[in-house]
Amino acid sequence: MFKKPGVLVCSSAFLLVLGTYLATMEVPVRITYDPAAAEQYDLMRAYLPFGFALWILALLFLIYGIALGMRKPLAITQFRKPFCMISLIVAVTLGFLAFASTFLPWVIAERTEPFIETREGTFNVGQHHALTGVSLMTGTNNMVGDVVSLAFVGAIMGILHIPLLTLLEREKTGAMSSFLFLLSGICIIGSVALVYAHRIWWIDLRVDGALGFSVMFESPGVGFLIATSCAIGLIASGLITIIKLARQHMRGVG
Repeated sequence: MFKKPGVLVCSSAFLLVLGTYLATMEVPVRITYDPAAAEQYDLMRAYLPFGFALWILALLFLIYGIALGMRKPLAITQFRKPFCMISLIVAVTLGFLAFASTFLPWVIAERTEPFIETREGTFNVGQHHALTGVSLMTGTNNMVGDVVSLAFVGAIMGILHIPLLTLLEREKTGAMSSFLFLLSGICIIGSVALVYAHRIWWIDLRVDGALGFSVMFESPGVGFLIATSCAIGLIASGLITIIKLARQHMRGVG
């Protein structure tokens, strides 16, 4: 099984995802060892070494798969199939969009405080602050920042693993490419869902003194929406591939 380049590329992608998940997962670890002291726990990345090990293994699998696939002529003939060519373009395009979305505002937090006075007539337009996926990763909220790294992994699969699978493997790429499509989409949509679940989306309106008020709200940003669209597109492409394979199988049996 592991003598096929496609299997090695898919295994590399799976190990990359699993390693990223373990590297970013925070678990409570006891930080007090004095029996007389009260037990104290802190969230730590206890599985980070296992994540590094899986990253190295994923890289080795990818290198071995490329070396194994280069021994035979590249599957350029596959590009004659319209569906294969379209799926390749879709994967690369959505991968680049998902990668670019992490540099766009994922969370837009706005605070406006227009104070209206009868004599001076002052008006304060307030402040605008945008958080990108990168700033979320380097911010104080580790839980939100860590899960954004899965969006990077999903984008890498669309940009790297799916094109390599198409180039290196001649036959039976449908099932393996659908696996990569679904895995990439799940990584991105998982990041979006976890960020959405661990942030507080709120709208607040209050009156401050005579004829003054402040409005505050926090909402998903452009990168958040683009990442969601890319994830839906990747998952849909994987499902379409599965449906086509199922129809071909039914025709073959019939």
